[in-house]
Amino acid sequence: MKVADPDFVCGKKGRFELQPPIEHPPFCVCTLCPKYRQKAAEKQGKPIEALWPLPFIIRARRASPHPDSRAESGAAARAIKKEEEERLAAAVKQAEADRLAKQTAISFGQIVDAYRRHMIEEGKRYDRAKSLINKIETVVGRQRDAQAVDISVYRAVLSTVAGKAAETRRHYGSMLIAIMNFGKAEGLISSHSLNDVRLPTVIKNDAPVTWTKRELAIIMGPALEEWERGQGAWNEKVGNVEGTGSLRTASYLPLRGLILIAYYTLMRPNNNFALTWEEVTLDPEKRTGFFRLQRHKNARKGIKARGPINRPLVDYLLAIRPQFATGLIHPNPATGAPYTNIRKQWDRLIAIAARMLGYPLQGRKGDFFTFRHTGASHLAQQARDGAHIIKIVKMMGDTNVKTVEKHYFNFDDEMMADMIEGWEAPTLESLAPPLDMLDDSPELTN
Repeated sequence: MKVADPDFVCGKKGRFELQPPIEHPPFCVCTLCPKYRQKAAEKQGKPIEALWPLPFIIRARRASPHPDSRAESGAAARAIKKEEEERLAAAVKQAEADRLAKQTAISFGQIVDAYRRHMIEEGKRYDRAKSLINKIETVVGRQRDAQAVDISVYRAVLSTVAGKAAETRRHYGSMLIAIMNFGKAEGLISSHSLNDVRLPTVIKNDAPVTWTKRELAIIMGPALEEWERGQGAWNEKVGNVEGTGSLRTASYLPLRGLILIAYYTLMRPNNNFALTWEEVTLDPEKRTGFFRLQRHKNARKGIKARGPINRPLVDYLLAIRPQFATGLIHPNPATGAPYTNIRKQWDRLIAIAARMLGYPLQGRKGDFFTFRHTGASHLAQQARDGAHIIKIVKMMGDTNVKTVEKHYFNFDDEMMADMIEGWEAPTLESLAPPLDMLDDSPELTN
């Protein structure tokens, strides 16, 4: 019978200890190597960097689980040597894999940046989502490995709005998932762990919100006129400021034009603000025109957004069209780029309209996007059959009739009153043929 290696076991019977020579691999990541390799480097007169690429033997004593048996202690020592060397080799391999993964890892910030670009390029409402995305990015952290965005991170994001309405919490959760889904769809990450996360439940009323005819008439009429007078007075005041260094700047926002486009074309705000003369065709003699959007939300799905332009908008565009019309219809004079945020001036107009109406326009009633809802409902009211409804859907650049009907068509009480005016059940008299037709008709028999 083979006797246990004496070098693996030390001490006397009753208190045997194990001291197997554990071979630590090059670039070992254990907690013992820094201390022992440093000692060896000082003893050999070498820098420690010279010892890291080499295997290194460390004998660390430990109590034997079999203090009365040298043979069993030796067997335990050999088992420990084998297990420890395998564990250390695996740890080095894993450390190297982690290092390489870290070098090629995609950060959450990179995915967020790509998602921002996607929203802007696709004409989505980034102006509304910007604040939400920024807050989520702050909570998650730009430098966090995107693969590490898990349920705990999701819960941390929701905890920042724990006291808010369920709809707000759902917005935060769905936005985080949308960002991660985009990263996966674009191949930035291979997968993520938020696929089956449950979003906060919201009891939602999907009924679209539109302005009544009176509200719309106030907004596009006297309220807009008062806003324009205020804008003119402000610009005159700015022009009369003496000296330099004033923070006052003139306001040239073409709000009337943006409103006319919003109502008469049903465009989303991003398309409205970035509308170009190349996307509009006008006939000055007939005072007609049509638009065809080159880029919009559903363009990649093969959906086209095009339609005729109503006369009030045609007249406006003809009045402002330069001799050689190219590029943006309403460029921001300060940047030459499309407007991105008209919230401040729009809020002023809504405040004026609310004062004239005698009640506040809150929520979606105070949203510029409501022109799309209201215009669609008013146009649908004029439709005579299903073919007209389909044309409205094409004009809006949406995917199907059900989507538009669910989110935009809103036949409120005022509209319904107009529609049912003159609606009466048929009578025999109304169905009776003219007398001259009866005279020449053959006799009717059973």
